Amino acid sequence: MEHAALLWRLAEQKEIAACLSATSITDIFYIVRKHAGQKKARAFIADILDTFSLAHIAEDGFREALHSGMNDFEDAVQYVICERNGCDVLATRNKVDFGDRPNVLDPSELIERIKISGT
Repeated sequence: MEHAALLWRLAEQKEIAACLSATSITDIFYIVRKHAGQKKARAFIADILDTFSLAHIAEDGFREALHSGMNDFEDAVQYVICERNGCDVLATRNKVDFGDRPNVLDPSELIERIKISGT
């Protein structure tokens, strides 16, 4: 969690360009509202929108994800979104579901890459 928080801070400070899939916004809102209430959920989404760019996907991207060979459709959609929006890295704590696909890193690996590259 510490590494994800550091990545969030770097995005807030515009030290890194960070994207979040547009498909995740409603899921995040639902989860936060369920645990913290409507007001906090709205504030959290506002913070997300101020911090991250939204990466989109069209119908053909969903079709690509369906035929990607990945077992988890949601992960496949996230990967296609990342590829189609020109993202350098997909950061996830669930790396194993992405198999050997390139540029899928857990937050600690991404922090190390940032340190090495100086970005």
